[in-house]
Amino acid sequence: MSLFGKSFERELGKNTGKWVSNVIFGDGHATPYRRAESRRQQKLNQQRIQEDNFHQQRLTQIRLEDKLRQKEQLLVIDTAVLQNVDSLSSIKIPNNVEQVVDLLSELTIQIKTNKWQYNTEEGKIRNKYNEALLEKYNQTFIRLKSIDSNHSQLEYFEKNIKDFKKKRFFKKNIALLIIASLIFAVFCIFLIAEGFFTIIFGPIALIVIAIFGYKYYERNQQKDTAKTTNVRYIQEEIKVQETNNIEDTIIIEDNVVEESVFFDLNENERIEKRLSEIWNKYNGKINTQIINRKPIFSADGVNDSILFVGINPSYNPSDDNTFIKSNDENSLMYGSFYQLPNAPEYFKALEFFANKISKGYTHINLLYAREDNRDLLLNSDHNFIREQLELTYETILKIKPVAIFFFSDYCKDLIFGADRWVNPNSESNESYILNGTNFPVFFTNDITSMTVVEQSELIEQIKDLIIK
Repeated sequence: MSLFGKSFERELGKNTGKWVSNVIFGDGHATPYRRAESRRQQKLNQQRIQEDNFHQQRLTQIRLEDKLRQKEQLLVIDTAVLQNVDSLSSIKIPNNVEQVVDLLSELTIQIKTNKWQYNTEEGKIRNKYNEALLEKYNQTFIRLKSIDSNHSQLEYFEKNIKDFKKKRFFKKNIALLIIASLIFAVFCIFLIAEGFFTIIFGPIALIVIAIFGYKYYERNQQKDTAKTTNVRYIQEEIKVQETNNIEDTIIIEDNVVEESVFFDLNENERIEKRLSEIWNKYNGKINTQIINRKPIFSADGVNDSILFVGINPSYNPSDDNTFIKSNDENSLMYGSFYQLPNAPEYFKALEFFANKISKGYTHINLLYAREDNRDLLLNSDHNFIREQLELTYETILKIKPVAIFFFSDYCKDLIFGADRWVNPNSESNESYILNGTNFPVFFTNDITSMTVVEQSELIEQIKDLIIK
């Protein structure tokens, strides 16, 4: 055999032996290079496993830390919410109408700015305050209703309660509502496919339309009724044929005071024109919450009357549909409730007080902007406030009251001072004099919040002034 043949046989035998050895014994009988490569690969795998374990442990630690931070944050929120709930609970509900209305007005702002949260952990905590707020609002509303069941703003406050409860329901049950909507949609698709949709939902649709139509009619009827209580009007006009065949108009007036008792405060559109000028002048300079609302004013004065003055009208969205619009439609106005049998209880109380002095009464406000947040209003541009006050001063001069009562501390802050309407030096027997006139001025609590004794003492004091 040649040298090449022998060499080939040796190499073949050696490699065949290695293959058999590897099959039987693995890398234990492999070449040194292969064993070294295998150990290096094992070491890399071990390092990779250790790194994976380290990253997994670190990720778990981060998640735990996040949960702890979330719990701490929830604890902080819960503590703050409980403090606010305690502060809300500590608010005493007053017993007189004006203070109750003021409290409800303040709570109304909170109700409209505090939104209900979804039912997450944080949402449930934050909703605790809204639940307390709703309860306080409801308690205050019940107090107002018990004091004056005919108060003009009862409907507005009750609507706020209903709206707040509706928002709570939708926020808390949003998931169920979505699921129910999907199920209903699938059900409708099935009915449409089977041809039963019209048969089942036709009558239901008619019933729903009838209900909404009735509600709409009822609401409009209430608005019409409210309008009739805010203005004096002639109830019926009958035309009769006289013997000379000349038609005369006979006016039948039921429970309406003779027109000679009243006079027009808005004569020649004096008030509405001035208000339009003021509102146009300060448009863009005053908070839109205030300037975008139509101002409101009393259009009727009562001759030889006691004048009761509040700070400003509160805001009720329904007023835009309830009160009469001025000729330029930029303002709202209302007539006198004097001697109307269906007048709200508050105005009946004012009339009862004035009757003790054998006088009528007139009621106006210092300002005309409709806003519940008095601080927001009074912190507006001082010229905006000043020009409204100037208009009111002119109106008071036209009324020529036998005495003036300013009910709110806000009123006193605006007009009491040496360089203002009422000079402190004009004080005599607990009353003052309106600058430029001889009209006696009183700064008192609301008449309706006074005791019988307090009212009697004040009545005697006014009688003495009038007699002098």
